[in-house]
Amino acid sequence: MPTFSVTDDLSWSVSKRPLFFQRGNGSISEWPDRVAVVRDDNERCLGVVSPDYEQVQNADLLKLIDPMVQEGLLTLENIGYLKHGAKVFAQAKLNQEYKVIGEDYQGFITLLNGHAGNCSVAIGSTMTRVICGNTFTAAYSDISERYRHSVGVTERVLESAFIIDYINGAMKTYTDYVEKLAGAKCSGAQFKTFIEEVYQKPVDSMRDKFVQQMNNLFYNGKGNEGKTFYDALNSITEYASNYSRKTPEGRFQYAQFGQGARINNRALRAGLEMASV
Repeated sequence: MPTFSVTDDLSWSVSKRPLFFQRGNGSISEWPDRVAVVRDDNERCLGVVSPDYEQVQNADLLKLIDPMVQEGLLTLENIGYLKHGAKVFAQAKLNQEYKVIGEDYQGFITLLNGHAGNCSVAIGSTMTRVICGNTFTAAYSDISERYRHSVGVTERVLESAFIIDYINGAMKTYTDYVEKLAGAKCSGAQFKTFIEEVYQKPVDSMRDKFVQQMNNLFYNGKGNEGKTFYDALNSITEYASNYSRKTPEGRFQYAQFGQGARINNRALRAGLEMASV
């Protein structure tokens, strides 16, 4: 079985099993401080945890989105596991797109979980599509709502209101953010400060060619006029998508899953902070 799999469902469970070791005299003893986490469908051991580690089953995790999928509000687009099931993921999209400055956007509602002490339960939104271990980590870093595998974790997860709140309000919130950027003037001097905030170093230490390119994108990039913080944000995202790497594949990986994705998120936050001054 592969270590990574995109599958139609996660219709298997896990259970904790006792661990035993052989002593020097050949006798077998149980190790009371640790238990094995085993997939019940194929008997594969996924890892070792403490006895008080509380599992969240795949079926319980999917209960968070199943009703909305059945009602046609969400479409389940990406579901699977890594490391034979030690980490699992499910991602759904809103069936109705939302618009920001006349453009259509859709983010993933993402559910992540680790069965072997390697990941808390994470519930949130990300633009990252999980396709490997690196993208799992990138998506996990985007999500702030997390639940440790302590006593009562399943109940806490099932009580999460994130998905309902997301459907009802997050799209409007994001739209309001970008509308705010589009209405806030950004001077050349402010753009310089913005670049320093986004890339976290002085402009004077950046390559001249890079600085010139960013200025050109701010004033002349696609749809840009060099007037607002939305132009500033667009200069960052356009660079990541079109100029950051030599090949289309490299640019896609950079912008969607790598450092570029983190820089894009930082640009949005920096723009909002500066637009509020």
